[in-house]
Amino acid sequence: MNSPRKKTNRFAEKRKRMQALGELAPRFAIAIGPQFPRGSDYAEVLPFRRSPVVIFISGTFLLVFAVPLFSVLGSATAQLDDDLFSLVALLFGLFWALGWSVGVFILAAVFIAVAFGRETLVVKDSELILRLGFPFFGFGARYSPALIRNFRRQQPDEVTGSGWRGEHLAFDYAGETIGFGSAIDAEQAQQMLNRLESLFPRSNDPLPRLPRIEIEEVRGEEANTQHHASDPFAHQESISWHSLSSLALIAANLFPLLGIMFLDWEIGEIMLLFWAESAVIGFYNLLRMAQLASWAILFYGPFFIGHYGGFMVGHLLFIYAFFGDKLAEGADISISDLVTDMLRLAPALLGFFISHGISYFSNFHGRREYIGRNVGAQMRQPYKRIIIMHITIIFGGFLVMLLETTLPALLLLIVLKLSADLRAHLKEHGKQLRL
Repeated sequence: MNSPRKKTNRFAEKRKRMQALGELAPRFAIAIGPQFPRGSDYAEVLPFRRSPVVIFISGTFLLVFAVPLFSVLGSATAQLDDDLFSLVALLFGLFWALGWSVGVFILAAVFIAVAFGRETLVVKDSELILRLGFPFFGFGARYSPALIRNFRRQQPDEVTGSGWRGEHLAFDYAGETIGFGSAIDAEQAQQMLNRLESLFPRSNDPLPRLPRIEIEEVRGEEANTQHHASDPFAHQESISWHSLSSLALIAANLFPLLGIMFLDWEIGEIMLLFWAESAVIGFYNLLRMAQLASWAILFYGPFFIGHYGGFMVGHLLFIYAFFGDKLAEGADISISDLVTDMLRLAPALLGFFISHGISYFSNFHGRREYIGRNVGAQMRQPYKRIIIMHITIIFGGFLVMLLETTLPALLLLIVLKLSADLRAHLKEHGKQLRL
């Protein structure tokens, strides 16, 4: 019996092999509109076996996961007073619900698909398209005729996960088996095979020579080394402290000096400003994820916003708990106090927005850092930098309070934060991200 780890490795290896095909890799996409588009050479609604057990289990999971979602939404919006704590509770609940809703949405899609969906096959523009969905909405993949081989009727195999299909059809794609349909009788299967073989006359030819894809590419440090060696941008010169994005970052970090010198900013304003910069970093990271994930950002995006937003809200409460007396005169901090504080910081925050925007366009796009990046790794990217930055400014903030002085201690805080931020910036962009 195969262990879950071995199954996971097999799936990862298969995904890597497919990705290595480049332009010939299967193209996965969400389809909106008629499932049988005009000009199709062949279109078929495939037999689709429904299991009452699977429908019941998926529906039960959907119900179990949906109850906490609506419970949290109800309690979070039940009461909102004009104070920071209730605002934090509301935002944390909403961010948690947004992240949780991704799982609920996926479970809902699975339940609807197994209970009411159908599988279709379309041949259009010499491509074979397999989709699972409904008449005007579906999810599927396109396969290039160059690598389609050996159409056949296949027996179910529990090891490969095709047991639920019963006797079904399959073809080979770059050495991988792609199954479709379920519980197809011999007569219908033969008719479909004859039609597919006539539309793909090369399906019985030998497979063209493909680049060798080593298993080590999927595992450990050897994978990173091989990927780096084959990367056409590996020789690209690293950025330095006097690169455009670095200079913009330095300038933005010096903005708080103007607030200290001319607007009487104290430690509270500085800490709140550096906290707000995290939101700017999260915004540009979401743009990077959108470019890497394409339509999958519909799933990655809400999860990232929910998790990252909850992370931000927790830090906001921490900052006001320790430095709130420097921001508000009374013991209670109202929402209007928070809005007033943020408006005071708007010009400096705009500087950070421009700085990170320069880095986004000059490095991610200009130096094409998106090449070889994975959306999952990109989603995790900002956390390490922000944690280092926040540890630095919190340490500096307590140092300022202990010294009980103004300008010298605040200057030290800014220097500490700038040093940590610039170091993280150079480390992030000095080398391509290898995850």
